[in-house]
Amino acid sequence: MNAAMNPFSTGRVERLLSFDPGLIGTSWEAIDARWAELDHRACVTGHHGAGKTTFLEAMAKRLEQTGRVERLFFNDRKRCLSPEDRKVLKSCGGIFLLIDGDEYLSWTARRELVQTSTRARGSLFARHRKRALPELMRLQSNPEIAMELLARISPEWRQKIGDGLDRRLGQQKGNLRELWLECFDLAGKAEI
Repeated sequence: MNAAMNPFSTGRVERLLSFDPGLIGTSWEAIDARWAELDHRACVTGHHGAGKTTFLEAMAKRLEQTGRVERLFFNDRKRCLSPEDRKVLKSCGGIFLLIDGDEYLSWTARRELVQTSTRARGSLFARHRKRALPELMRLQSNPEIAMELLARISPEWRQKIGDGLDRRLGQQKGNLRELWLECFDLAGKAEI
């Protein structure tokens, strides 16, 4: 099977699996109300591959309806504030800042980011732990969520690997992103 026809191709999975608050027992209205209670300054937490970035992407689309949104992204290859990041922070008054992975920054850069972000209309951080910010919600994958997402990706593959999904998710330490990559490899090899 070529990569474009693979039901677990990255683009297809991203299109099919936008954040669904119902899967974690809440609604967009409840999330919006909670964020307002927190004065639009909070973090969403969870382990690797729990859906934090997917949540930020969905939140960005919602926020774009009411104002300008800027996203800053950090990871093990981007561990410092770039001149472009500082330019965004300098002019962040009145905008929504969505920040993913600030835990990769040095303590001083993270402090600068958090302090500067208070000028924004709202700031939402995706982190593994909440630290000093209040927690909007904690995301955690589980076999039931993985099974529902698998059904959305491919009902056929849900039949094929459904029984082994718990084990596979456990091997990936709950990381849904890694689970879908493993499924991509399985589908490519047609091994089940």
